[in-house]
Amino acid sequence: MSSTTFGEQLKREREMRGVSIEEISAATRISTRFLQALEKDHWEQLPGGVFNRGFIRAVAQFLGLDGDTMVAEYELERKFTAPETPVVVAAPAEIPRNWRPAVTAVALLAALVAGGWFAYERYALEISARLHGRAGANGAFTAAPGEPVPQALTAAPDPPAGSASNAGTTSSASSAASSSTPAASGTANSASPNASTPASPAAASAPLELKMQAGRPAEVKVIADGAIVFNGHVAVDQVQTFSAHDSFEVTSSESSALFLELNGQTLPPLGKPGEPGSVTLTRKDLQPDAGGAH
Repeated sequence: MSSTTFGEQLKREREMRGVSIEEISAATRISTRFLQALEKDHWEQLPGGVFNRGFIRAVAQFLGLDGDTMVAEYELERKFTAPETPVVVAAPAEIPRNWRPAVTAVALLAALVAGGWFAYERYALEISARLHGRAGANGAFTAAPGEPVPQALTAAPDPPAGSASNAGTTSSASSAASSSTPAASGTANSASPNASTPASPAAASAPLELKMQAGRPAEVKVIADGAIVFNGHVAVDQVQTFSAHDSFEVTSSESSALFLELNGQTLPPLGKPGEPGSVTLTRKDLQPDAGGAH
């Protein structure tokens, strides 16, 4: 058996033809990350199964090599390497119970109830008098029949009308009201521009929404933010929607089998018909609206 690995042989064939990885990726719609993994024999970074064989056939066809021979060499080398280990998701650790927040909340609630009860006992009579009392001719409150009058409301009677103290109180109240009116008006006028100024728009943080519809049967794998959210067979007219914060990676055994929409915007096919393809989607793939709404 030759000491040259499959990935080294594939890289040598590419370099002999003066072709870059970016050119192969643009022609086959296969991510450069997967092409680099093929040349470095990093099988664990590939989707696996039918996707790997489809990638090798597409690259071999682009380089003018026999696709069946390259796939056979790949399968032969894979027999001498460790099998792919499935990804096992560890069970979430049980969160220890912490009673301190609950105890604190109960203590605060008890303090609020106690404070409210104390305030009610302290000012119950005064509040009742203000609610049920009636204003007399001189402005003083008159308690309802059979209801005790609070001490705070049984103050000395107002001085006779026309007295110096009454006149002084009236004039000082009038001057205070007149002086406070412009200030209030000025405050309202100064506040009105701020009220009409719209708030600055927040930075866009809406999630990425990927809509996938199958036009023909295919094997599809979808990775959202580094986590596999779908890996299996899709039937004709099957529609699925996925959400992510930063990126999607979509791989299909048939490039023309999928119709993709990212946040409502239609995306081009993954690659050439009859060949596998993959694509990485981020917010940069969203096209801004030209000229706004019409």
